[in-house]
Amino acid sequence: MELWAHQREAVDQTEHYFASDWAGKSALVHHPTGAGKTGIMATLARRRAVQKPILIICPSAALVAQLEHQFAATFWDRLAAAADWKFPHTLRLTISQVDDVIAEIVRVAPEPVAVFSTIQALQQIHASAPEYAKLADVFGTVFFDEGHREPAPQWAKAARGLGAPTVLFSATPYRNDLKIFGVDQSFTSFLSFTDAIGRGLIRPVEVREVDLPLEPVAFAQRSVALRDALLLAGQIAPSDKVIIRADKESEVEALYLAFCDALHGRDDGVLAIHTNFEAEGENGNWKFGDVPEQLALRSERFLIHQHMLTEGIDDPSCRLLMIFSKFTNERQLVQQVGRLTRHPGPAGAVADPAYVFSRAGDAVLAMWERFLAYDEYCVENGGRPPLRDQAIVDRILASLPQVDYVDGQFRRRNDLTDMSIAADIRVPLSAVIFETTDGFKIDEFEEAVTAALDEEDRIEMAGGPLPDVPVNFHLSISLRQSPLLAETLFQTASVEVTAYAQRGKRLFFYDTRGLWMDDFDGLVARVGPRTLGSLLPQKGRAITGVTLRNTDLGPLTLRGRSFQAPSVARAGVFLGEQTHVVTRATGRPTDKVRRSLGFTSARVRQGEGPGATLADFSDWCSELDKELELGAPPADLFKRFATAVDAPSDTTPLNILVDMDSYDGQFLNASGEPMKVDLESACSDITLRHGGPKKYDYAFDLRIDENDIVVWIRWDAAKQKYWLSSRELSTFHDSANSKVTLLHRLNRQQPFRIILSASLIYAYRHFYSVDLQLGRPGGAASLVTGLLHAVPGLDKIRSEKGSLTNPADTWPKGSLFGLIDKALSPSATARPFGPTFAALVCDDIGNTEVADFIGVDDQGEQRVVFIPAKWKSGKAGAGASGLYDVSGQALKNLAYLKADGQPLPGAKNRFDKMWNLSGGEVPRRRIGPGSNAFRALFEKVRANPAASREVWLVVSGGILSKAAVDAEFKNPSPPSHVLQLFHLLLSLYAGCQSIGVDLKIFCNP
Repeated sequence: MELWAHQREAVDQTEHYFASDWAGKSALVHHPTGAGKTGIMATLARRRAVQKPILIICPSAALVAQLEHQFAATFWDRLAAAADWKFPHTLRLTISQVDDVIAEIVRVAPEPVAVFSTIQALQQIHASAPEYAKLADVFGTVFFDEGHREPAPQWAKAARGLGAPTVLFSATPYRNDLKIFGVDQSFTSFLSFTDAIGRGLIRPVEVREVDLPLEPVAFAQRSVALRDALLLAGQIAPSDKVIIRADKESEVEALYLAFCDALHGRDDGVLAIHTNFEAEGENGNWKFGDVPEQLALRSERFLIHQHMLTEGIDDPSCRLLMIFSKFTNERQLVQQVGRLTRHPGPAGAVADPAYVFSRAGDAVLAMWERFLAYDEYCVENGGRPPLRDQAIVDRILASLPQVDYVDGQFRRRNDLTDMSIAADIRVPLSAVIFETTDGFKIDEFEEAVTAALDEEDRIEMAGGPLPDVPVNFHLSISLRQSPLLAETLFQTASVEVTAYAQRGKRLFFYDTRGLWMDDFDGLVARVGPRTLGSLLPQKGRAITGVTLRNTDLGPLTLRGRSFQAPSVARAGVFLGEQTHVVTRATGRPTDKVRRSLGFTSARVRQGEGPGATLADFSDWCSELDKELELGAPPADLFKRFATAVDAPSDTTPLNILVDMDSYDGQFLNASGEPMKVDLESACSDITLRHGGPKKYDYAFDLRIDENDIVVWIRWDAAKQKYWLSSRELSTFHDSANSKVTLLHRLNRQQPFRIILSASLIYAYRHFYSVDLQLGRPGGAASLVTGLLHAVPGLDKIRSEKGSLTNPADTWPKGSLFGLIDKALSPSATARPFGPTFAALVCDDIGNTEVADFIGVDDQGEQRVVFIPAKWKSGKAGAGASGLYDVSGQALKNLAYLKADGQPLPGAKNRFDKMWNLSGGEVPRRRIGPGSNAFRALFEKVRANPAASREVWLVVSGGILSKAAVDAEFKNPSPPSHVLQLFHLLLSLYAGCQSIGVDLKIFCNP
């Protein structure tokens, strides 16, 4: 059987590893993609399987299938090898087939057997101690083909725990791979990228920086044109394919639609792949949830993906790469380019280049050149990738003097690996508190921390449990690249400490860099706010500071507040407290103790700075645990606010309020025009519907650019968030970054409030319990209903401004503007809004509008009033949908009502002109002086501290009925749209009150 020279060298080097004292170490085969690693693997496997079965581990089912075919026949047929080289038995290992695989191995013994498993399957088996124990001493060799994924410590633990020699096969074995798998660099087979090109094993690569548009449609058109140009120049073949790299599902979707349009009428074909896609398509354009089998035989020439085309592809026709979204690290670039370098044959001949097209601003060319420099360094280093390890730390420590005068005292260099260093460690009294499972074992957690430190590139120097103190610690060194240098390597060393103590069913955990350990199996979750609140009990001295987040997402509402006072409980209240959640609180449970609680992080901090010994930390954890066990009632102050709760068993959404106001005009439609959002549709009931994407059973409607858009919604229990899905929302893109679609922005920022019940809402990615008690006499609902004033006749209004086509003195009868103008006229006999004004103007229409009408009184009870007015057809009720737009207008312009506010916007003579719409004209000046005098009068009265500043919302038609609101608020279980109404009006009132403005809402009886 004939192997290439570099393959023979790799086989020989690995055989030396097998013959060595390999215990605890792995070998490495580091060759570029397409250079024949599969042949090396198959040859070694066949030779080793004579002694014992061999296990081959891959990151995906696609790679498992590909390698199984190669081992069974494909590779050997290509080499015309003798039939006895082929594996007579290949098996697949999953957690449900452990017994079957072992039985089959026993049945066919001593014939060679190759067993294949995905990483995920082996991890599942490893998590089940009884099942994993069955594999002990079954395999004589383990091959780990990591493909192109960053390895995790648990991968190596599951593979190396089988007690067999392990060989890592990788095209990109950078530092983490070598650390995690314990690679012995004495047994490394290396083939450089440049050498592989020179030997005619892979294609060379040419990176071209060109003008690639950010917007998907233009990007697709430009990409097609670039491929056509190469084809016309004879530099590529008609069968050569383009890989398009995106960064998220929404981009893959948008690019798929864009390329389908750009290639309309052509037979090139488009294939888009993402794990969330269902198989669908026609006429050569397809979407798949996984890489289709026999990709090389498919006819599509444009292949779009996020990360699924970085492995499992053996198609020499993939020759071009168009980068829509730049790579976050250079490993990803090398992985992706590896899909283009497969040699078309015959091997040994120089192949035509692959082409990578990128934007100049994405610095892909510089990234590629740095990879080639790294490749060259590996050659100079004897074929060994550089490894940052304990030796580097030792050299840093050795460079320090034995004794030096630092920070006011003489300090001696110490051995950081000696356990006696524990006595010198100082930590703050700070800890995250976890609930633990019944099976939690501190020694297993210690191993997990060590693995996590290794994964975070922290080199552990010393650690373990203290001999006489119930606390564990890890002392590690962190090497951090300076952020002040863009490309030059310069790292600084810092000492890090991890400390933790188990007390009963709780774990108190501290780490200087916030090490993430939440995924450890023995931890249930961080303690909840109710439990944590007992550490600032009602019997304590005082709560001196709180930080709040507002669950109300109304337009221009304050999203957060912070208060400090000798006693926050005595410092007064503010409107809308029940819609805020406490995220942090500081107080004194006793006279001598000052303590801070982070309710969202379950973090407790006491005192200042790292002044506690590990023994002090242990004692403090014991004290906290005793307090938690006693469970003293939390401070009554916390009852005034909303409470964060766990996701309920029933996450069915009933109503949604989307904060679309902040996106109106920011996103562009397919024509490049700013989208126009009907803000009334931003508050919508969510209903059960059929025909949505997979797993999406509920939907609501938005109205954008005068089109009704169905938006599907589902709860994701794994991600603990709601996902939206809408093909139409994917067509709107951010004017500042055309790669960002509206759907992506909504899913990422979650700018919506969802009602699930009368007392449960979802906002800011969390669920909150909000005890509104709308039916309670004198409660929060009475405040809202007190804002409503029924005006007879508003229910008879049939339009907002009428249909004037000629100049007139006022607006038509039956219009809302006409009713307001008549009721405020000096000659009016009926005054449903109260006394008229000394000066009144119409400010409607134009980009400087602050209200539909503005009134000023400078005699008697001085006042300035903004009057936004709104009408819509339909039956008036108790919903929020019709109020969102007009309340947003009121909040947005409150700044002009501040005593020290800016002058009214617009031309100085604006109110001397005519109001004009569709040919109809009405004088803007309704009562009082001309425009300049009106402006002066407005500013004079507004600045008077004794003057009243007010907002009147006048709504009619099918928007709001006071009787309906009163009735619904008395309902023990008010509908979701009523709850949204309550939140909206409370938000509006709170916004007005924050600057001393009164609010009145005039509506239908």
